[in-house]
Amino acid sequence: MKRISSILFCALIAAACGPGKQTPVQGQSSDDAVAGPVPFSGGITAPEIPNVPFTMAGGGPRRHHRSTATGPVQEPVVLHTFDTGNRVFASPVIGPDGTVYVGSVDGTFNALRSDGTLRWSWVCEEPIFSTAAISAGGVVYTGCDDDTLTAFTADGVRRFSYPVTHDMDASPVIDEDGTIYAGGDGLHAITSGGARRWKALTGGHVNSGPAVRSDGAVVVGSHDHRLYAFDRDGTALWAFGAGAPIEGTPAVMDNDDVIFGADSGFIYRISAREGGLRWKCDAGGAVKGGIAVSADEQTVYAGTMAGDIIAIEAQNGARRWTRSTGGPVRATPMLDANGHLFVGSRDHHLYGIEAETGGVLWRKDLMAEIDSTVALYGEGRLVVGCDNGIIYWLGPAPGEATR
Repeated sequence: MKRISSILFCALIAAACGPGKQTPVQGQSSDDAVAGPVPFSGGITAPEIPNVPFTMAGGGPRRHHRSTATGPVQEPVVLHTFDTGNRVFASPVIGPDGTVYVGSVDGTFNALRSDGTLRWSWVCEEPIFSTAAISAGGVVYTGCDDDTLTAFTADGVRRFSYPVTHDMDASPVIDEDGTIYAGGDGLHAITSGGARRWKALTGGHVNSGPAVRSDGAVVVGSHDHRLYAFDRDGTALWAFGAGAPIEGTPAVMDNDDVIFGADSGFIYRISAREGGLRWKCDAGGAVKGGIAVSADEQTVYAGTMAGDIIAIEAQNGARRWTRSTGGPVRATPMLDANGHLFVGSRDHHLYGIEAETGGVLWRKDLMAEIDSTVALYGEGRLVVGCDNGIIYWLGPAPGEATR
């Protein structure tokens, strides 16, 4: 089948893909999709390097929001803080050496030691909403609203700067083959040196973080109300219409089905191979964050802008339980190794929740709205950002045993 332009692709989808419908488009690809890396004007590139994924928003390329660490089972105390100077929407991620990386709306990207002190900081000139991705070699990739994806070494040396034509506020993902995928003005596939492999256009801005299937295909949501799947070479596979913008990061299950939420107030499970609807669940409010997936993949968890944290049966979409908070939940619940969820709310509280029952273990007042998803580290410890600009390290009081 002949290739068609990305603009024509989007026009065809707009005509044929209503809410809840899938449009298979096998064989079609963006005109920008090319074989091999293509340097382009305006970027700063670097030599190619091994680029094995270490961590990113959601933990790994499938974006399960599940950690091998354990969080606090009793109300934690504040161990350290760092004041960025403005709202922290991005989520902290922790590098191989324990350094915490997080951007701020004040335009700084900060590398912080585990005691809350600053290692280095980079000024972007524009707000940073993107959650960083980190390779096993310690290279850090983050987007910025100055329309760039920037890579740094663990010491803060800039490796490359990749320009786009719209805010780069999506959270990048590192594929097992080393390719970096990032949203903005469509979906970009980028080499470890900052060169373009391909670019695929969507019908709207992309601030949903891409996720990667077992065969290397990439799924990503768009403000044009559609979830897209693209092959590793940029070929468009299908698009699914959700009837509202998709801002959260989709989760890819072991069988490559995709679960995601939308501003429509529904959570969907999609057959990733064909793009067909398996089920949809009324979440009761817009879902702007990602999806946490239990280790046995029987239950998924999400927050809603109606102020609820919900658990859903992964096989049939039935609601298991609902836990209400006092404000919208924009952050994604993070599941720990012991079956506990940790999530912040715009009611200024951070919650510890029993994932099986929805029972509240504890709630901690951090005196500001919490849009940032927590990162777990060590035993019973976590780090999270708040809309007062402060990064909090929380855990048991010094000398207190964890359990």
